[in-house]
Amino acid sequence: MRYEQTRDVLDHVVKFHREAGALFQQLMEHASDQRVQMLLDYMVRHEKALERRINEFRCDSSERVLSGWFKYTHDEDIFKALRLVDATADMDFDDVLDLAVELDAKLIELYEEMVDRSPSDEVKEIFSSLLGQETREKNVLVRSALGLKDI
Repeated sequence: MRYEQTRDVLDHVVKFHREAGALFQQLMEHASDQRVQMLLDYMVRHEKALERRINEFRCDSSERVLSGWFKYTHDEDIFKALRLVDATADMDFDDVLDLAVELDAKLIELYEEMVDRSPSDEVKEIFSSLLGQETREKNVLVRSALGLKDI
């Protein structure tokens, strides 16, 4: 088990959103179905927005909060789901939606772990807030995707 600071975990999350956006972009280049392309385009924009939000969150946080130390081992787990996807596949709508939900679930799991391991109330509050945001984003994603599927 290694030790990391809050800023390191947030850096992992930013990198995760960047890599997820790049994956969805690659999948969009190979998608033959127009609804799948629209969903993937939505996912690319969604991941960029989340990456920006985490960066803003990090910039708005105090140095004391960002420098908090705790045991952390979860970052490779969130990236594993990205690495298992064939970026050249022509995925169907349900496969893309399942992937998006799985990636959101990985982040939710990460945030839950960070809430449990937080060294201070301020750090716990940051990850609790991010957990709430990610849970809401997952719900919006599913509703939006189901709306696209009905087109």
